[in-house]
Amino acid sequence: MIRTSIHTALFVGAALAPLAAASAQDAAPVAQGQVAAPAASDGLGEIVVTAQRRSENVMKVPLSVSVVTAETLVKRGVNDLSAVTKLAPSLQVAQDNTYSIRGVGTATFATTVESSVSQMVDDVVLGNGEFAANAFYDLERVEVLNGPQGLLFGKNASAGLINITTAKPKIGKLEGNADLELVTRDRPVKNGHGIQGRATLNLPVSENSALRLNAIYSGQDSVTWPEVNPKVRNDMGLRSLGLRAKYLWEPDTALSVYILGDYNRQRGVTGRYDITYRELGTGSAYTGLGLPSGTTNRIFQADAPNFRDTETGGAQANISYTFDSGVQLINIAAWKHMTTGFSFDSDETQYNFFNTNSAHQNYNQFSEELRLALPSGNRLTGQAGLYYFHSQLNQQNLLGGNNGLPSFLLPTFPFCVGATQLGAPPAACPVSNTSFLGQDSRFTLKQNSFAGYGQVSYGLTDTLKATAGGRVTYDKASIDLLENTGQYFVTLGIPNNHSVQSTDATNFSYKVGLDWQATPTTLVYGFYGRGYKGPGFSNTAPAPGANLAVRPEISKGGEIGIKTRLFDNHLTLSLSGFYTRYTDLQVQSWITVLRTFVLANAATATTKGVDASFTARVAPGLTLSGSATYADAKYNDFPGAQCYPTQTTGGCSATQSSFNAAGYQIPLSAKFSTSLGADYQHALTNTLDGLVSLSYYHRSSLSAGFGPAFQIPSWDTLDASLGLKAANWTLSVFCKNCTNAIRPISIGSDGGDASLSPAVLTLNQRFSFNSVRTIGVRAGINF
Repeated sequence: MIRTSIHTALFVGAALAPLAAASAQDAAPVAQGQVAAPAASDGLGEIVVTAQRRSENVMKVPLSVSVVTAETLVKRGVNDLSAVTKLAPSLQVAQDNTYSIRGVGTATFATTVESSVSQMVDDVVLGNGEFAANAFYDLERVEVLNGPQGLLFGKNASAGLINITTAKPKIGKLEGNADLELVTRDRPVKNGHGIQGRATLNLPVSENSALRLNAIYSGQDSVTWPEVNPKVRNDMGLRSLGLRAKYLWEPDTALSVYILGDYNRQRGVTGRYDITYRELGTGSAYTGLGLPSGTTNRIFQADAPNFRDTETGGAQANISYTFDSGVQLINIAAWKHMTTGFSFDSDETQYNFFNTNSAHQNYNQFSEELRLALPSGNRLTGQAGLYYFHSQLNQQNLLGGNNGLPSFLLPTFPFCVGATQLGAPPAACPVSNTSFLGQDSRFTLKQNSFAGYGQVSYGLTDTLKATAGGRVTYDKASIDLLENTGQYFVTLGIPNNHSVQSTDATNFSYKVGLDWQATPTTLVYGFYGRGYKGPGFSNTAPAPGANLAVRPEISKGGEIGIKTRLFDNHLTLSLSGFYTRYTDLQVQSWITVLRTFVLANAATATTKGVDASFTARVAPGLTLSGSATYADAKYNDFPGAQCYPTQTTGGCSATQSSFNAAGYQIPLSAKFSTSLGADYQHALTNTLDGLVSLSYYHRSSLSAGFGPAFQIPSWDTLDASLGLKAANWTLSVFCKNCTNAIRPISIGSDGGDASLSPAVLTLNQRFSFNSVRTIGVRAGINF
């Protein structure tokens, strides 16, 4: 565990303040993203985004985008992507790095399909969800692009895109910054603690080049209190290390060469596998075992190993050349790598019901993009490009357990688990089984994507502009899957099944729109488009030799909106309405006879609603902000939805395990979410400012599955910080989720009790760092 306390945190923070004050008095404060920083009495500064693959003022971009600047990330203590959800209400997070935008996300934990919400870092799409777990450091901004976004952003994104930009090297400047954060979190028995340190150094290499170096270390205790077996490996906390190097060379105004490399490592399961029991059903197999349960239960029990080891990294080169005409040619080549191995105790007990859930993944991707961009500001502007993406994932999985059977029964016939005397039954066992229940697989998944795209805008008048774009994509994927070669008394799936299959798809996605600059400060826009998510495979066969391929996921819809600046740029407002319909949704369904999930195109769905945001400079030094999303995301048709144990609606019964979930709220969707913030900076002396920051987040009940038992209750949280800021140092104390409104990030049905006859509904839940109250101190220094 992290051997710190809040008293230690306060002491170290206080010690850093005079150290910072004693450093160079003329040190410039570190830049916090591309935000013009007006004086306290001025209006709001511009926020520059790349939501259309070029730098633009967010108020001039004709689509809904939520922007979180570097300054806001630091003020709110946002250290990873999951915490962005409290600042961008259209974004929601669940387990296993699963995200949704406007209520639609990836409805499966299989790694054999793409994510509906894509992630891009420094102009490179990341094709595996493990990259989303990396900690934030030296960022410029995070953009959440609402709605289908695959047209300009390389890989397919049928529901939306998270666009992350890190800070570029600064030519001609020698500077750096560092910060330290120490926290304590609410936890049963004994509070958990954490430490995080980040550092950046910007070095001028020559008169036209610079190098920027970043490092981060984080060590966090587990969110839940672990009651585990001390004789096996248990990495219940989380230790993270990140290193990044960026080199920028600009020999003249035309050529720019930008080379980046990074390495990230994580060890530990907290934040991912903090699983506890929420409710034990009547007749549960766990009755009488003394297991804790409850809506706020955060005691994790296990007798099997719990660990996760993940490494990600890569390198990329962004090269651009601007011709005398203003036309820009950009080439981005990138390689990314990920390897992860994990195991956790699936039954969350100190008995062997289902002890093993383990996997090892090795992933590599290579992408190449060549793009030509016309200069902005002309009547005709736009861009076109070619894109190639290749990835390969090698994965091994093992699941199993002994169903809670007494150890003396296991080696004997008929169970034959760990049998030592083999022979003719029933006196002996014909085989030696690994476990009572079991499932294993190993596969190689290869994906290739080729695309050509273009989007142009033409000024019909000085204030009215038409935009049209299209993208032709050809995707080809193959899988070599071998399932269930191990020996089990009950095999979860098809024994000894070998599938070698391929699939491909050609798609045309497009976007057409109009935007009208009604006044110099007011933009009115509307568009209609078609989004696309490529084909993939089920990672489990429903029958021997079955077709595993799933078709592409298609979205069609539009948006109308208005963005305006009022009162001499002291108030900005954005409002948009949206409607999107999804067909061939890639969702997983439960196969009772196999006791496992399979993936298929089984649903259609619609999301419709409104996004709104505002920022106001109401007084010198005082800024108010807010954003909200109303999203009505429901299935139009889902005939293969899994009945939950004890369900009697929709025709579910002891003999029928699926139903049509038409009209149900889509998992990962909340009807209403809002975030409100207030930031105040006031001069205390000529060299010292006081800082106060408050933020409130509300989310209506979140759907984690079908039925009332899987609704995560509405959530209201308050974050606050109080600090001091000098020319070259800051010091603050803060709390996140100050009132300790404890909420899980997901609720699920226990598979063991679900397989009983009759089935029993027992609920488990997962927690994240945001689920509980965190109190801490943060100190930073610039030089």
